[in-house]
This record gives sequence, C-alpha cells and structure tokens, in this order.
Amino acid sequence: MREAFNAIVALLSTALQALHGMTGSYLLAIVLLTVGIRIVLHPLTRKSLNSMKAMQTLAPQMEVLRRKHKEDPRQLNVEVMNLYRANKVNPLGGCLPQLLQLPVLWALYAVLRQQGLFGGDTLFGIPLGNAPSLPDFIQHPLLVLLPLLSGLTTYWQQKTSMAASMTDPQQARTMLIIMPLMIAWFATKFPVALSVYWISSTVLYVIEYYIVVGPPKGGGVAPPREQRKAAKALRAPGSQGAR
Repeated sequence: MREAFNAIVALLSTALQALHGMTGSYLLAIVLLTVGIRIVLHPLTRKSLNSMKAMQTLAPQMEVLRRKHKEDPRQLNVEVMNLYRANKVNPLGGCLPQLLQLPVLWALYAVLRQQGLFGGDTLFGIPLGNAPSLPDFIQHPLLVLLPLLSGLTTYWQQKTSMAASMTDPQQARTMLIIMPLMIAWFATKFPVALSVYWISSTVLYVIEYYIVVGPPKGGGVAPPREQRKAAKALRAPGSQGAR
C-alpha cells in the first residue's frame, strides 16, 4: 500500500516538473496539473455526482417520509430503503467514488508540501513552498486573497453540493459557515502552493457539478408544493410509502 502511494507521489512529481519545463512557471504548472488530475478522475466524479443528482430528485419524498415517521426512526429507515430500492438509488453511490479519489489527492498534497520543490517561484512575494506568516500579510496585503478565495470557493462548493445532498436547513447553514472558515484558516498555515491547488480544484469541481447535475435547485428541503406532491405519490396505491 505504501509502495503504491509512493509511486503516485513520484508520478505526480514527475508530471509537475514536466509541466514546469513546458510553462516555466510552477504556479501555472500546479493549476495545469490540477486540471489534469480532475480530468483523469472525472469518471469517478461523474458517478458520484450522478448519485447526488438522483438523491436530489428524491429529496421531496425523503422530507415527507421524515415528517411522517419522525416518531418512529426504525420505520423511517425501512421506508427510506424502500424508496431507494424503488428508484434504484444507491445511497453510497456518492461516497465510494470520492473515497477512490483520496489516494491521488493525498499524494498531490504530499508533493506540494515538499521542501525546496519550487525553486524561487513566488506568489505575491512569498515562495510557493512557504506558509504565509502575519508579517507576510502585512508586507504583502494581496496575500489575503489566498485565504479569502479558499474560503469563498469552499462556500461555493458547499452551497452547490448541499443543494443535492442535505435536507436539514440548520445542518446546511452550520456547514456553510464552519467549512469555509476552517479552510480559510488552513490557507494561512499551509504552503502557498496548497492554497493555489485548493482554489483551482474547488472551482473545477463546481464546474463539473454544473456540467453533470446542472444548476442547484435550492437548499435540498422540499418546498411545500413539492412536499404535497410527494405525499400524494407516497399515499398512492402500490407506492412504497403506502399503508
């Protein structure tokens, strides 16, 4: 397992050096490498997003079932699984492809943390391999764009994907606050190269989402009209929620 991970790290390092040789810029090389990785992993991302899209379609019926069986969690689980089976939706379909991508993303993270990798290349006056410090932010005010863009792109990603995957408004609001702030804080502690990668990768993911799923259709909680339609469908004879 360790050997496979090291092989991926070596491959990504070689690719980064090759892109640097072509462009003469490590900054551009990081962005191009990120694009290449997202293209290679797109079949897995597409599978995950298609599962997310299917879950989004079922969101109104899921909300109706939660309201109907809020006092009976066991029956709720039964009804939810029946709903999944009836619509041929795998609730893990969005998670497994993401897990398969993690070794590659961790390997890229390991590559970008290598000391002395980027020579003298800088962004806003800070070497790509360095983490910005408070004096750096004071001396180079434009550095604030790194945590700002890291947080904003994370918020964009969260808001986009939660439209398909969350039905709890309170949980969604909490995640929309916590995750962007946490990533923005990380951007002040990690090497500049990692922030460039994170911003690029997040923007590309949202683009993939729009291509596969389409524009978000709300926050995931079914509006009243959709809930009434879903409730009527569930009460119809032969439906999995009918008694």
